[in-house]
Amino acid sequence: MNQESGQERQLIWAFWLAAALAAIGGVLPVALGGTSSRIATVIIPFGIAAVALGLCAIFHSAGRAITSALYFVAGLALVFGILSMFALPLQQAVLGTCPAPPQPCSGGLQRPLTVAENTGMGFGAGFAIASIFVGFFGLFVLYRRRSLPTPAPPVRKIPPVAAPASPPSPPASPAPPAAASPQSSAPENGATPELDEPELPAHEEEERPELPPHESAPPTT
Repeated sequence: MNQESGQERQLIWAFWLAAALAAIGGVLPVALGGTSSRIATVIIPFGIAAVALGLCAIFHSAGRAITSALYFVAGLALVFGILSMFALPLQQAVLGTCPAPPQPCSGGLQRPLTVAENTGMGFGAGFAIASIFVGFFGLFVLYRRRSLPTPAPPVRKIPPVAAPASPPSPPASPAPPAAASPQSSAPENGATPELDEPELPAHEEEERPELPPHESAPPTT
C-alpha cells in the first residue's frame, strides 16, 4: 500500500514539474526578447503543452489511454515550438540576412538574430526538452504502477514456540509371569493342549530273602 501511494505521488509531481518547465520555456523567450521578438510566438505551443501536462497530473487515474493521449499532445506542442524557434536561424542561413545598419535591407531578407533572441531560444529549447523527459518519467511510473502484481500477504518466518514437554512418566513395573499350570500348558506349535495324566511308577518286584538250604536231621541212636 505504501509503495503504491509513493509511486502515485511520484507521477503526479513529475507531470506538474513537466508542466512548469514547459510554461517557463515559453515565457523566457518573451521575457528576454520582448513581445517584438521574432520567437515570441513560441509561448502559444508551450502553453498548450503545459496545460496538457497539467491535465495528465489531474486525470492520471482515468486510465492509461487518456494520460498517454494528453502526453502525446504535449510532446507534439513542445516539438513544434522548438522547430518554430530554430526555423528562423535556418531560414537566415539559407536566404541570407540584411547587412548591418545603416546600410539598407533588401526585400525578403531579415535582420540577424539579436543576443536576447539567441539567449531566449537556447533557454526555451532546453526547458522544453527537460519537460519532455520529466513527463515521460511520469508516464513510465504510471505504466509500471499498473503492471505490478498484488503483493502476497506476509508469511511468518519465525517458527512457533513449542509447548514445554511434560516430564516422562516412570516405567510401569512388569507384571509377574503367570504360573504355568502343568495341566494346561499348551505346546508352542499351536497344537490342542492335552491334559497331562500322572505317570505311575514302574513296577518293581521285591526281592525276597533266600532261605538257607534244607539240612536233614541226623538219625538218632
